[in-house]
Amino acid sequence: MKQLFMGRLLREKILLLGFALLLLAIWGTSVGGRAKLCWSEARGLMAERARQDVWLSNADTITTKAKAATQSLDIQSTLTATQLVGELNRIAAQVGLAADINAQSTQRTDRFAFNIVQVGFRRADLGALLRFYEELAKRSPYIALEQFSLTTDRAAPGLLNASFRAVAVELNR
Repeated sequence: MKQLFMGRLLREKILLLGFALLLLAIWGTSVGGRAKLCWSEARGLMAERARQDVWLSNADTITTKAKAATQSLDIQSTLTATQLVGELNRIAAQVGLAADINAQSTQRTDRFAFNIVQVGFRRADLGALLRFYEELAKRSPYIALEQFSLTTDRAAPGLLNASFRAVAVELNR
């Protein structure tokens, strides 16, 4: 192989060497990308393991607090998915808003069911949204808000478009 390379003209040697360096650079970039991905996944797994270790080391405390929280909840105040939609519509109508409610889902655990709905308001004024939030806060911890989004309406500059996710807790019976 060495004699084949040495028997070439200088420009052929430079061209072959350049080609070999280009292939080495492409291969090195590929290996570097895969190594970076592996390292990132390893760090994520180590962080997840640390979180799980914290949860497992505090399992007794968490179980005790969950039982205490369950006993302090009023079963009549917990809401099913249908009751959540009705309650949100009632509160919205009470403060003068028209709610657009969709995307219902339920996540169940052994003790609780979390009923989740996506709620939207179009062209609402800030005062009505604040009154809606205050009325909803009175129902805490049975109803909570998640992922709140607020944008101005382009067609009506003084009004807002609001979107959020409402979650209601329900005790499994």
